[in-house]
Amino acid sequence: MKHRKLIVVLLIPVLFLLTQNNHSGKSALIIDSINQEDFKTKSIDLFSSNGYSVEYYSGEEVSVEFLKNVPTGYDLYVFRVHSTCINKRTWIFSGENYQANSYPILQIAELIHKAKPSQESGYLFAVSPEFIQEYNKDGFKDGIVLMMGCEGLCINDLAEAFCEEGASIYVSWDGNVCLKHTDRAFLSIIESICTRKSTVIEALEYAQKQVGNDPVYHSSLNYLILGYDSQKVS
Repeated sequence: MKHRKLIVVLLIPVLFLLTQNNHSGKSALIIDSINQEDFKTKSIDLFSSNGYSVEYYSGEEVSVEFLKNVPTGYDLYVFRVHSTCINKRTWIFSGENYQANSYPILQIAELIHKAKPSQESGYLFAVSPEFIQEYNKDGFKDGIVLMMGCEGLCINDLAEAFCEEGASIYVSWDGNVCLKHTDRAFLSIIESICTRKSTVIEALEYAQKQVGNDPVYHSSLNYLILGYDSQKVS
């Protein structure tokens, strides 16, 4: 009997340690409405090989309803989406095709709108900064937001929306950017955070040295921390 009691006493701390370790790793959420396999493979590999748990949502999964309730509790959020600044408002493109009779109240309130990522494409639903705030209250608590689309920090409205809902820092471009270039830049940022254990700002400086400004549009990476003006990466 004494021997059995000793076994039980030893098992309890072991189980406790296993439980603690299961919750000690970091996590990343990748939201990819553009949905191309190469970025998916490289980004997931970088995160998973460096101890991150990763969730990946792509294409039509990135619907208006999904953006209403972005999953919470992640250390890092990657938005590989089209975005644009129109009439001093910054819009995030979903992966959901536009339908005139869908979400009538949200359309009337101008929380969502139809938009084209290119002249050749069809219309998609795009969501506004006000939409992010309305439906994601405190949803980005202490998370890092990496916004890969065009003009994500042309003005501060979208960045402030994410930061006011808890994001610790928001990163994006101050103008248009080529898809290949933003992929290279943000993979460099992720690599630096994961493998070099860099701070976000150190990772941005690393990406700037490795990749630089967009070669076509000359836009550069900026970041915003709530309460401060946006900063250009040097």
